[in-house]
Amino acid sequence: MSSLTKRRLLLLLASKGHQRNALSKGFTLVELMIVIVIVGILAAVALPNFLSQTGKAKATEAKTNISAIIKQAQAKFAEDGVNPFTSAADLTTNYGAPSTDTTKFNYSASFTSPVYTVTATGVSTDSGIKDQKIIGCVNFTTGSCKSFVQARRCRSVLHCCGLIIDRSQP
Repeated sequence: MSSLTKRRLLLLLASKGHQRNALSKGFTLVELMIVIVIVGILAAVALPNFLSQTGKAKATEAKTNISAIIKQAQAKFAEDGVNPFTSAADLTTNYGAPSTDTTKFNYSASFTSPVYTVTATGVSTDSGIKDQKIIGCVNFTTGSCKSFVQARRCRSVLHCCGLIIDRSQP
């Protein structure tokens, strides 16, 4: 044998130990099952957190609109001394509230001197917030918030600086 043939034969024998056959390439069934279990656990943890964030975002929409309506009504009351508007159409026209059924909440208001209350009620098209209420109120005389409870429907009420979240179910 020539030296060139010997070298090739030695290289071939040395590389044979490092080669893998067709069956040893890829992932085993156990490895794939472990990955699937890990992904399932991560999804089970992440999904509830994601869903709660969407609920918070919807509530933020209502809180922002309620705050804007209350501030506009309070400014108008301070300027004119006239009772604030309470109908949905007047809320839209005079205070910039969204029109009925154009957002996730419909807005209504009431005025029992000197307390002005604005209520955002979840629309029926979204089952997550259907009939839930977010209520904001202010005392026009003192500028402070008034505690507000809907006794016939209320199971728990969270007071949050003038915005009251009613999480009761119908």
